[in-house]
Amino acid sequence: MNINPKKSSLHVYDYVVVGSGLSGLLMTAALSRVTQNVLLLEAADTFGGVNQKQETAVGTINNGFRFLPDTDLSRKSMAFLSALFGESMEFRSVENAPVTYESGGLRPFVGFGNTPPTFYEEFSYFLSQQRLQCETHPYQWVEQLFEKSQADFIPRSYVTKFVEEGGKITRALINGQKNILGHNFIYCGPIQSLSILLPESGLSVRHRQKLSKAKYWTALCLDLVHSQLVAEPEKLHILNGTTQDDVGPCVGQFSAMVTSSPTAENPNEEKLQLSQWVSFIDNESAEDAEQIALTLKKIKRQIKRAYPTALDNLKSERILVTPSIGGNGEIKLNANQSLPNLPNFWIASGTLSTQKNLLGCLQQVELVCGALGFHPAGIELALPNERDLSEDLGDEAAL
Repeated sequence: MNINPKKSSLHVYDYVVVGSGLSGLLMTAALSRVTQNVLLLEAADTFGGVNQKQETAVGTINNGFRFLPDTDLSRKSMAFLSALFGESMEFRSVENAPVTYESGGLRPFVGFGNTPPTFYEEFSYFLSQQRLQCETHPYQWVEQLFEKSQADFIPRSYVTKFVEEGGKITRALINGQKNILGHNFIYCGPIQSLSILLPESGLSVRHRQKLSKAKYWTALCLDLVHSQLVAEPEKLHILNGTTQDDVGPCVGQFSAMVTSSPTAENPNEEKLQLSQWVSFIDNESAEDAEQIALTLKKIKRQIKRAYPTALDNLKSERILVTPSIGGNGEIKLNANQSLPNLPNFWIASGTLSTQKNLLGCLQQVELVCGALGFHPAGIELALPNERDLSEDLGDEAAL
């Protein structure tokens, strides 16, 4: 990547990609295989979004709990990644049968019965009987994608408006004052923001209202480093308390024990175990600090109920709040994932996919790459018929 390039204010990019999370980096890497006149914009200080690496006492870890179910679509996505990287992405299938705590012990998880959590669609992503364990982690994916991309990168650039001229988006207004010119734009940011960012020609009033009023989910992740062996590694846990409140269950797993390296502050080796957990609350509740604190408190209570000594002498504790990681935002797209009234504006945000989480991100980007003719494997994807997600909230394609 060429960071903060010096280009004329009149320079026109072939493609402008907005958002440098996994979706944006996948798109940029695919596009830069055919043209280097690509720009990647990011509002934050650096790339990677929620998939940036984190350094802990147990070594480098993913930024929160990351998971890929073993399905045909997941394996197809790994083939897509392999083609993009130009090397095989190694993985293996691992038993994932979830367990839960009830009646004083761990039992196989058989479902929520008649009382599923309100965020069940987001949660069900983790409930497959098998998962894929990849040799490389998502934080390594984004690092490699950033290195491989032959494109310009401008951080600290918040898009405040897309400007339409002659039936197409011609520029993005950055930080309220700078114009970025482009022939094509690919959006990889939060879907609900489009109700503000797009011109009137891009979305009807009805679609704009539906986007802004839809429910979106915030993920609350808790990473714990335990100073003892707490549980069998890799087993997936679905934990729920006995209290009747608005806080739902959490999902997570324990990693294998790790021996810490001696440091100046701590010259003695230690046996440590990492566990990572996630639950969801709606975006509106996430604006309330007390609600976030309540949810995190319940996650800890659920863990302690199953493992009474799990929170004793913690080595470290880390909280990650990720807004708008899922939801049911509605938007009408052409079959090639562009907006009907703006044919040079594509949407590659994972929350528009019929899939969820990491898989949704990979699937939506692959769909856009195929539509643009830039699939790294050189194949043509069978595109769906024009889909309209605006008519039925119950449609399985709606998120």
